[in-house]
Amino acid sequence: MRAATPAPKIIQVALCSSALTRSVRLYCEAFGFADAGGRTFWGEWLARVQGLGTEAETILWWLVGRQDYFQLEFFNHTQPRQRPIPDDWRASDHGWVRWGLAVPDFDDALARLDRLGVEPMTEPMSCGGLRRVCFRDPEVGVVVEVMEEGRELPGGIRPRHYDLVPAVVYAAVSVPDLDRARTLYVDTVGLVAEPETVLHPPELEALWGLEGARRKSFVARGGDIYLEVVEYEEPVGRPKPPGYRLSDQGFMNIAIGLRDRDSLEELIARLAANGHEANHSELPPPPSGGTYITDADGISLEVFAAPREFDEEFGFRPQATFGHPGLWPHPGVGPAG
Repeated sequence: MRAATPAPKIIQVALCSSALTRSVRLYCEAFGFADAGGRTFWGEWLARVQGLGTEAETILWWLVGRQDYFQLEFFNHTQPRQRPIPDDWRASDHGWVRWGLAVPDFDDALARLDRLGVEPMTEPMSCGGLRRVCFRDPEVGVVVEVMEEGRELPGGIRPRHYDLVPAVVYAAVSVPDLDRARTLYVDTVGLVAEPETVLHPPELEALWGLEGARRKSFVARGGDIYLEVVEYEEPVGRPKPPGYRLSDQGFMNIAIGLRDRDSLEELIARLAANGHEANHSELPPPPSGGTYITDADGISLEVFAAPREFDEEFGFRPQATFGHPGLWPHPGVGPAG
């Protein structure tokens, strides 16, 4: 069943950090994300939405870059207490495994990472004449790709809704069944299939430690952010560890976003019709709302809607505070018009 218009966007990368303050500092100081505020959540509602039992507590914080209606969301759960990512985790294991961001000054970003004590996994590699490199997030544990911005980058240079530096390019999920994932993300959710787009030729698997890996994949798009879905044949992707919870350290999920409540309810109905029931079926009162679903492989997805006037309330707008303003370390490049 095909999704109706308007087309959904990828609006969030949600990450579970072992040290919330250090995560916020890393992405503000190294890349220029701006503070968009935070919240504390607790109780049965949170536990049911995230599938955490009967009671849950968490602190979360939002950061934004240049893009409209997009955020990084960092969680640190204290109930149930966060468990570390497995020592033998690798980027072929099933679930959300890596994401990538583009910066206009690649060398400057690497120098900032170095000053924060974060080392790349390899030397930079070139793709389409632009450099790329990856690091293991020290507090989240998954792979983050830093991409040099330029016209040859897939999707080109992202426009600046805010006068900030970074733009998120993609999020990647490792799955056991590529066709089943395509049915979910393209046919049901309504992301736009991009059969001609190649985000990562096979040789770039070396960037995250899987040199020589054999895999098949597809790319879809939600707004100006790509979803890369990969099924690994060698090394074979491993399922989530026994007892895995969304509160555990790592890449929790992405959020699919709309701007109106009716479209959200239509999306949830399509998901349910295709066997993906919401973790919590009772949405909050209109006009905003959201919930999580868990697919047949135990991989989480959030669906969400909020009118534009709620952007500040939900952390999609930089806060005008004295605390952590976004950087613009690029005197030769003017701000957005």
